Amino acid sequence: MLAPAEAMAQCTTKSVPLPGAALLAPPEASCAFEIVSLNAAPSQLDYERQCHRDAGLILRDRLLRLQASVGETVKAINRACPAAVSTAQPGSTPSIPLPRRTLLTPPPDVDCAFKDSSDAADGAPSPTPAQAIAAVRMKLDYERQCYRHNEIILRNGLEQLQAAVGETIKAVAGNDRSAASAAKQQPAAKQQPAAKQQPAAKQQPAAKQQSAAAAQRPLAAAVGEQINDRAPRTQEAPCAALTRGRCVGRDPDARVRSMMSHDTE
Repeated sequence: MLAPAEAMAQCTTKSVPLPGAALLAPPEASCAFEIVSLNAAPSQLDYERQCHRDAGLILRDRLLRLQASVGETVKAINRACPAAVSTAQPGSTPSIPLPRRTLLTPPPDVDCAFKDSSDAADGAPSPTPAQAIAAVRMKLDYERQCYRHNEIILRNGLEQLQAAVGETIKAVAGNDRSAASAAKQQPAAKQQPAAKQQPAAKQQPAAKQQSAAAAQRPLAAAVGEQINDRAPRTQEAPCAALTRGRCVGRDPDARVRSMMSHDTE
C-alpha cells in the first residue's frame, strides 16, 4: 500500500483524464419568454413547446457526454489512487471528492406527446371551431409544460454535475502542483550531498599540497640558510692566493682549504 502522500502523487492530470472545457461551460439560457396567459394563441404555445423540447434535447446530449467523460475520470482515479477516494474510516473525507452516483445516472427518456383518450362515438356531433381550437390549445399547453419541466430537470442535473466535477478537477490540479514542487525539491536534496562531497574532494588534494608544501618548507628554509650561511663565509673567507697584492682566490670552506694546503705541501 502506498502512503497517502505517494497515493495522492499518482493522481495528476497526466494519469487522470478530465472532461473538456466545453462540457464544463455553463448551459445556455432557457427560451426567450414564458406564456402567462391561459388564452394564448396556439402558434405561441407551439413555439414554446418546440423551444423547450429542443433545449431539453441539447441539455440531455450534453449531460450524457459529461457523464461518460466523468465516468472515465472516476475509473482512472480509482485505479491510480484508490486511497485518495477512500472513506473507510468513519467521518473521513476523501482527498479527491467524486460526484455522487445519482449525478452519473443517465436521465430517462421523456415522452411528452399528448394522448387523447376520448373516443368519439359513432354519430357524435363534430366539435365546433371554438371547441377544436380549445382542444388544440390544451394539447399544445400540456406538451409545452412537459418539455419545460424536463428542461429544468436536465439543466439542474447538468449544473450539479459540473459543480461536483469542478471540485474533483480542483483536487487533481492541486496534486499537479504538489508533484511539481516535490520534483523540484528532490534533485536539490540529491545534489546537496554531492555538493558537500565535491569541496571535500577538492580539499583533499589541497590538504596534500599544503602538507607537501609544509614538508618542503623546512627543506627550502634549510637550503636557504645554508646558502645564506655559505655566502657570508665566502665573502669573509681568507684569501687563498695573492697576485700583486690582489686576492685571486678565497678559501671557501675547510675541505677546499685542506686540499690547497695538501697541494702546497
